[in-house]
Amino acid sequence: MRVLLVNAFHWPKGGVERTYFDESRWLSAGGHEVTHFATRDPRNLPSPTSAYFAPPADFTEGGSTLKQLAQLPRALWSAPAQHDMERLLAHARPDVAHVHAPSRHLTPSVLRALERARVPVVHTLHDFKPWCTNRLLYAHGEICERCRGGAHWHAITTACVQDSRARSVVGAAEAYLHDALDAYRPVRLWIAPSAFVRDKALTFGVESEKLRLLGHGVEAPPAPGEPPAGTPERYALFAGRLSVEKGVRLLPAVAERIAPVPLLVAGDGPLAGWLDAQRLANVRTLGHLPDGTLAALRARAAVMLAPSLFVEHFGYSVAEALLDARPVVASRIGALPELVEHEVTGLLAEPGDARGFAGAVRRALDDPAAPRWGEAWRERVRRVGAPEAHVAGLLAIYGEAMR
Repeated sequence: MRVLLVNAFHWPKGGVERTYFDESRWLSAGGHEVTHFATRDPRNLPSPTSAYFAPPADFTEGGSTLKQLAQLPRALWSAPAQHDMERLLAHARPDVAHVHAPSRHLTPSVLRALERARVPVVHTLHDFKPWCTNRLLYAHGEICERCRGGAHWHAITTACVQDSRARSVVGAAEAYLHDALDAYRPVRLWIAPSAFVRDKALTFGVESEKLRLLGHGVEAPPAPGEPPAGTPERYALFAGRLSVEKGVRLLPAVAERIAPVPLLVAGDGPLAGWLDAQRLANVRTLGHLPDGTLAALRARAAVMLAPSLFVEHFGYSVAEALLDARPVVASRIGALPELVEHEVTGLLAEPGDARGFAGAVRRALDDPAAPRWGEAWRERVRRVGAPEAHVAGLLAIYGEAMR
């Protein structure tokens, strides 16, 4: 089968790209012909179709607002991305296109090119961008669905797009235009990576016959590396983006409650400087780590933390911890309770409850039953998240879309 994978980025930026590259590798290993469409970037990994990638654009959080406003037409509907997708389709006729997160770097203009070329489209819901102006259903510290039903003007009043009024104006204009153009009409099937995402998409009006549940594949690194020098014997671990929605502001309360046990923090993001400024004696920030180094840290952790405040769609860090038989303390939010069953595979705490979450971490460190929690779902994660099972699910969905 000839499969075209579409994503804004073709370098390992985050969880979306993790899925995109995993699926690319697994499909290729299964004998399928895989091509890609993304934006050009010096960090890109090799691709047989990189010559057809769309020109880059800067819509990053730290980018210049004025520069981003100057690129407004491309953010709303990228004519260059549509043109380059048309060039690619003239060169390589895929049997199916699998879209991940085009974002405003590509925009849904690429879906229109696929529709005109009569290429069946499936789309994984890594976020709620088709219905939520800032895609997260989260604004200023709380779950937010103000824009439900197309009321995207709320994004402007709350300045929820990257905490900027100007960028929220762009986001609202983009959302209204996409609604008016029925931009996601070409999608034949949506892939929900969790039951939570599937059920939430139904509330946004997606027809049940167009939704398929397929969790992300998860596999252990082939050769875990060594942990950083000076890694303590026993520690708690947070691994992820250092941002408000990931619950990073709760980490000082956790560190205080578990002292003198160290809390290691792996990752980078907008709150990295804030966390360092707390100057907590038992917190060690490690920055972004190579996969092998992170795998080695995770395999030795006494407990993994997932204090998210927003609705997680899957939870890679949790699934990987369970694969390593590590106990997990997670927020009772989004898809995380589908992986963490309270007092069976870990502990759940209410999102945003710093004291309650810290207490749960302390319990996970002290409870003699904790080592068995991670073990309880290890085999289930291995079975359900096995790459071959995931690819079989993908091929079934692709076949449906093609029919």
